[in-house]
Amino acid sequence: MAKRKMQKVYIELTSKCGLSCDFCPSSNRSFSTMDIDLFKKLNLEVKAFTDDIAYHVVGDPLLVDNIKEYLDISENCGLNVHITTAGYYLKPWHLDALNHKAIKQINFSLNSYRGNSLPISLEEYLEKIASFTLAFREINSKSFINYRLWNEEKNNSHEDYNKEVISIMFNKLGVELSKVEADTKKSLRVISKVLFNFDSLFTWPSLEAPFVSDKGYCHGLSSQMAILSSGEVVPCCFDYEAVVNLGNIKDESLEKIVASSRSYDMIEGFKSGNILEELCKHCAYRTKFE
Repeated sequence: MAKRKMQKVYIELTSKCGLSCDFCPSSNRSFSTMDIDLFKKLNLEVKAFTDDIAYHVVGDPLLVDNIKEYLDISENCGLNVHITTAGYYLKPWHLDALNHKAIKQINFSLNSYRGNSLPISLEEYLEKIASFTLAFREINSKSFINYRLWNEEKNNSHEDYNKEVISIMFNKLGVELSKVEADTKKSLRVISKVLFNFDSLFTWPSLEAPFVSDKGYCHGLSSQMAILSSGEVVPCCFDYEAVVNLGNIKDESLEKIVASSRSYDMIEGFKSGNILEELCKHCAYRTKFE
């Protein structure tokens, strides 16, 4: 099977998050961090499939103390890196570590505060992220920073929280917030290359979730795939438990795993509108692509 250039490949540096967001699933996996040598092997192989990698599935990459070593490897392989973090574990040294040539984008999941009972106020939580943003922008004009509020619900219970977050962040970044800006739905620019991103709250797929359908389409294995910190390859970033375990990069090459009959059948099934894997039949998120 010929290699396909994917939009993004998710590489989980660590399965540890440290928080317990009420909108995220709990995993039965034991905590692990991807071995640096295994990560190097993976980066050398993954560059044949994509130019962009994200250091995230369910863990928070800022919990990896030597994250700069991982970034150095990705840079040497010519890969662009996307960081997704709750921002709760930001430390002063992260400013230097994340001011890295490999970094294309840093995403702060700001709904994390709302989904936890944290021992700090919302303003304290956002102050740390705003201070990082201003300091980062002073030394880095290339990389994007996104504030994600992926929490839209039909009952609009998110609106008050979002308005408070937006107001606090605009104030701390020294920008005046107009009513027109506050009503923007999908994205909102704050300062240069710093934006709010809005999207709906999604339900993580699981075999225990309601059956959706055995017909439809998904970008799994065509536009993205994920590799868990344990080395297991899965078709998308939602398969945090490796239910659709396509193979392990400790045992075989990524090329061989993606070229396997199971991977091929899955991709061809999506192309023809047939959902073959049981987990995918219980995934409501993929209906966004139909």
